[in-house]
Amino acid sequence: MSVVLVVSRTQMANGVCVGAIDENSGELVRLHNDRGANLPADAPYQIGDRWNVNMQTSWRVRPRPHIEDKDTTFISLINNVGINGIKQYINTHHLGNRLVSGDISNAFEGCLHFEGTKNYINRDRIPGFSTQFWITDRDLIHCVSFGKHYYKYGNHRIKFVGFQECVERIPAGTIIRLSLANWWDGDGSGEDRCYLQLSGWYL
Repeated sequence: MSVVLVVSRTQMANGVCVGAIDENSGELVRLHNDRGANLPADAPYQIGDRWNVNMQTSWRVRPRPHIEDKDTTFISLINNVGINGIKQYINTHHLGNRLVSGDISNAFEGCLHFEGTKNYINRDRIPGFSTQFWITDRDLIHCVSFGKHYYKYGNHRIKFVGFQECVERIPAGTIIRLSLANWWDGDGSGEDRCYLQLSGWYL
């Protein structure tokens, strides 16, 4: 049995993506149901929850960089430590290269390409993971384009895919959770890419 700390809930076309930290190992994980499928929108996991779960590497685990998929059966809710509890865990546990700070180019092992609103990795360089915490070195400013929410980092716009209520400004020094979307030829270029997403922050 493992104890997981839920750190994000993000929107998917067919359910919800729940990110967590395995408190036993410090591993960043993505929770699926016990059959390896995406969680439904009414899955009980909420940000800040600590759960006892049975968990194993998903039999449907995707190729790099999406190594975090876990098949999970929830057993019992322990408590909810809130945003401050998540910040405390991140600040007091060694997460290695899963926590970076400074310029966003430091994220995902330096593999990101930046093209304004299109920030992505391709198969030329693939990081060893698809979720990471980042301490931003400058304010992120909220904006909306074609009904979708983004945060501006300098000349870059990062799509926000979480359920948190948007704030106008995420100040420098805030811990951000970043993620990479599934491989996808989003612009018909013939090249599969994993696009950068902002999935949560901890103020």
